[in-house]
Amino acid sequence: MKLIIMQSFAFTLGSLWSSFLQLLQPGTSTLASLEKIMLCMRRIVFFLHVLSEHSTVKMLPEVLAGAAENRFPVSVGASSRQAELSRLITKLRQGLMQKPRFEHPIVLKGNALLHAHVHRLEMSALLRVDLHKLLGNASTLIDAMVELAQSQRWLQTSINIIDFSQCLTQALWIKDHSLAQLPHFGNKEIHHCIKGKSAVKGLREYLDVPDEHKKGLAGMSDMQCADIEHACKIMPRLRCKFDLYVEDESEIAERDLVTLLVAFDRSNIADGRLAPLVHAPYFPSTRLESWWILVSDTAGNLILADKVNAQSKVVNHRVKFLAPPQAGIYVFNVDLKSTDYLGLDVREQVKMTVIPAAQLPEYKAHPDDLNLDDEPTLFEQVMSGNADTDSDTDDTSRDGDVTNCDAEVGDSLDDAVLTVAERRRRRARIQRKKQSKDQTCAA
Repeated sequence: MKLIIMQSFAFTLGSLWSSFLQLLQPGTSTLASLEKIMLCMRRIVFFLHVLSEHSTVKMLPEVLAGAAENRFPVSVGASSRQAELSRLITKLRQGLMQKPRFEHPIVLKGNALLHAHVHRLEMSALLRVDLHKLLGNASTLIDAMVELAQSQRWLQTSINIIDFSQCLTQALWIKDHSLAQLPHFGNKEIHHCIKGKSAVKGLREYLDVPDEHKKGLAGMSDMQCADIEHACKIMPRLRCKFDLYVEDESEIAERDLVTLLVAFDRSNIADGRLAPLVHAPYFPSTRLESWWILVSDTAGNLILADKVNAQSKVVNHRVKFLAPPQAGIYVFNVDLKSTDYLGLDVREQVKMTVIPAAQLPEYKAHPDDLNLDDEPTLFEQVMSGNADTDSDTDDTSRDGDVTNCDAEVGDSLDDAVLTVAERRRRRARIQRKKQSKDQTCAA
């Protein structure tokens, strides 16, 4: 319990610090930034209250609707709008939406609008304006949910949140087939594709089928077929590679800082081109393609989550985490999940062999590196310059002679505050002065 509280506190501080940095940016209104910080605090508190390791996709529309950024007042307008909202809520309660946890009018309205969106229900333009406000905040708030789930090490909750992002983008819900993302595809076309000869399981397999052999196009016009082919070219087809290593080392030892390379090639675009905008006809704004990397162990513990926003054809994304504290062979799950498309996620397992730290070769520094220990730092050089001036004054008597007593007293006092290198140089200087005096006396 203490660990959960500490992790939640750390996550809260991190989020507030990010907002505070925005406050320091030039040209940012202080009042506006303070309002954002307060909004961030309210959002974090709400997410900590409603999210848990047991959060399912069905619960997340209400979580998103209840975020502080989405608690804008219910629009004031004709009674017909409120009547439409009431009818919509009544319809959703009949098996399309689980029993709401919050009955507050603002949260209930947002919850209903989001459910209407993923079920592709008709609604008036006035209600759609409020829906678009909710969807406009969705990307930022979903990222915040994933960050919170990562801070608590909730693997399944992180997966559910990203799946919810896919549903919002494509206006589909949990049981909808991934082929429903294609234009003009209904239940009839989907059934034709997943049954019979050359059947496909989902969208990924369908994208790999040559255009002339794609099923589900019978009875469609040339324009409809062109729409489907265009959508298939936009949707990403990834060739992925995963690799674990320690930089500049051939083996991985206990508690080493391990780098995971997630490399993928978007085979649906030509060299030098950027990823096309996401095919999302039901989403109110354009979206850039992005992916989440989730690394977990076989026990289902989330190790890290990191977002990939690169739009290039070839992406090499690196994340780092510590190797296990004990030697052995470990298997990790790596999930590469789209924020935008259903049915295109990739899961691979990577194996890590960890050797005991005692088996590592003994580190031997180069002699030149060892000599650098005797070189003064910039601070020591500055202090040495002051010490030189003081030493010249202390070591010289009133008649200009250096006495043994002065040297011994000065040496004992300065040795207490100077570094080893500075003491060595000071003694050499005093010795040179003494030798110079002796030569003068002999002459």
